[in-house]
Amino acid sequence: MNQNLLVRNKALPNLPKVQCRRMPIAVDNCRFINKDEKTGIVKISGYAVKWDSINYYGEKFIRGAFAEVCAAFAAGTKKVHCYYNHGWRQWYVDSRLPMRVGKITLLKEDETGLYVEIEFTPGLSIAQDVAAMVVHGTIDGFSIAFYPPNSLDMEDKGTHVEIKRADIYEISVVDEPADNAARIISDEAIEAIESEEDAEELLRSVGLVGDYAKKLMARISGMQKPEETPAPPESKKDPLAWLDS
Repeated sequence: MNQNLLVRNKALPNLPKVQCRRMPIAVDNCRFINKDEKTGIVKISGYAVKWDSINYYGEKFIRGAFAEVCAAFAAGTKKVHCYYNHGWRQWYVDSRLPMRVGKITLLKEDETGLYVEIEFTPGLSIAQDVAAMVVHGTIDGFSIAFYPPNSLDMEDKGTHVEIKRADIYEISVVDEPADNAARIISDEAIEAIESEEDAEELLRSVGLVGDYAKKLMARISGMQKPEETPAPPESKKDPLAWLDS
């Protein structure tokens, strides 16, 4: 047997050193736009990141974090790929999975988050399978794969980390996580709480969206108020109670 071929077959692919983050499935992040009946191209759009969202890793992207990526993409000097469930990491399962399912046609920041538009590749079986699932509503999420940010581009807020600058490798269309509430809160995160605002931020990070975190905090605060015990009448007071003190 050719030894060079043997070594090449055993070698691992040159996978990018990136981190993958899914959008919390709290709202419709991915939506179907239309299907061109002539070409068969299915187009979708949505938000891969939202500024008001803290992901499952306790990270919050700040508006402007992807400004350089979007500018380079618009100028044609930067490519951002599109996969299904980060298929490039599953090369050992099925040879189809690492295939890109479409191309990103628009990538920009707006007041809501990182907005993306994608065209699925017509005639590619895996792309058409994914497109069919999106159209049917079977899958409805995005996930980004980004390079680890420089320490200068991150700020630890105690309850979460703010990322001010990041570089994206790819954006995947993904399935909904099996358990949206499956998140472990560390002792450090709890000890870092110094105000009701910190507690609300932590509750949002585990998926409690909108004003529900604030309402829950108000409810808990009301439940924890100690009941006022009426003072005993003068006739029943212990005259020797001062000895206890």
